[in-house]
Amino acid sequence: MRDVAVLLYPARQVYDICQPGFRGRCTAPLMVDRVRRVAVCNESSEIVRSLDEMHLPGCTDVQLRPRHLTSQIDELNAKIYSSINNGVYRSGFATTQEAYDAVQAELWSTLDEMESRLSSHRFLLGDRLTESDVWLFPTVVRLDSVYGPLFKCCRRRIFGAAGGGREGDYPALAAWARDIWQIKVPGSSLQVSGTVDLDAARVSYFKNLFPLNPGGIVPAGPTAADLQLEQPAGRGCSALQGVCYPRDTGTADAASGAAAGL
Repeated sequence: MRDVAVLLYPARQVYDICQPGFRGRCTAPLMVDRVRRVAVCNESSEIVRSLDEMHLPGCTDVQLRPRHLTSQIDELNAKIYSSINNGVYRSGFATTQEAYDAVQAELWSTLDEMESRLSSHRFLLGDRLTESDVWLFPTVVRLDSVYGPLFKCCRRRIFGAAGGGREGDYPALAAWARDIWQIKVPGSSLQVSGTVDLDAARVSYFKNLFPLNPGGIVPAGPTAADLQLEQPAGRGCSALQGVCYPRDTGTADAASGAAAGL
């Protein structure tokens, strides 16, 4: 329901339409049944898990959570959430220098680990996209633009500066993020880039988190263009069917993952 959510911003209006009388905190992401116009779920981990049960038009034979990788996916997801997804928030809302320093060390060391993985494999758990990549992508693609300046996570940059300026500190993560940004469903308008609005995210964070940005001033960037997200990643086919595991994956894929040492 991305089109309705954009048209009815702020989020309170979306909640009012989907769940009249809702009095809780309006959070994102929010999964909505567009036909019945009701809220289905606002828990990010459950939304990601439900993606494996969805059948996209023209693309019904892929999965993000193959059976032979479930334990590795769960273990990696837990690390990504604690140290990176939630790590940027723990940095931004730290109330002591000691707490901030500790979570910063954890954040960057875990990003170093992700960089190492992606330096030798296209995706986090081998050569196919999995649920773990979906967990990591939103935080990585927003780090330089939002979490770095607002949450004081600015010790390093994922992406280099546009125009050939300063190089990024994580070339493999940057290429991986561009790779995912460009994934699309052939024969349709569905593409990962269409689900991400960095400008809207920057406005939302800097306008709504008053304690961290009392002046309400929104930085001009970096934008998606500044991050060069449309620049060819050079990591392989961008068609969804070519980057995901097929449904009911067999032992060949399991052997491939084992051979990769993952």
